Amino acid sequence: MNDNFTTQPTQSSAHPFAEQLTRHGIPQSVWPYLTQNGVGELVEKLQIVFTQFSAQQLVATMPVAGNTQVYGILHGGASAALAETLGSMAAALHAAGTAQPVGVDLNITHHKAGRSGLVTGVCTPIHLGTRSTCHEIIITNDADQRLATARITNMLLPVRE
Repeated sequence: MNDNFTTQPTQSSAHPFAEQLTRHGIPQSVWPYLTQNGVGELVEKLQIVFTQFSAQQLVATMPVAGNTQVYGILHGGASAALAETLGSMAAALHAAGTAQPVGVDLNITHHKAGRSGLVTGVCTPIHLGTRSTCHEIIITNDADQRLATARITNMLLPVRE
């Protein structure tokens, strides 16, 4: 006997991006804030994976392969996207669902070329306010050499219902 009310797939109560969020290292405690777009298409394309996730320090990796420019080195735009991803996610963690972070300034200085392996971005807060945040992101290679230093400022806008 088939009862349409009790045999509904359990998928309906699952998070719509559960597989993606797991693949990118997002802790389940953050999933409720990511029901609309998951981690976003660019994080998927760049293969960014979060390895440490707190408001005081956010860490993620990204492969150089697949994110290179014409000379075969890490594309500066990919480094900037990693930095903005970390800074925006850190601002969202700080806001804890009460505000939506919107990047208003991003600057990045490239010190050394990324040639292979993984790069790691470490994001730490400079300023955590009620209307804005500012974070520093240091990007290093597998040998722990600094490749880039970035700073992002996010405005915290009220959440629209």
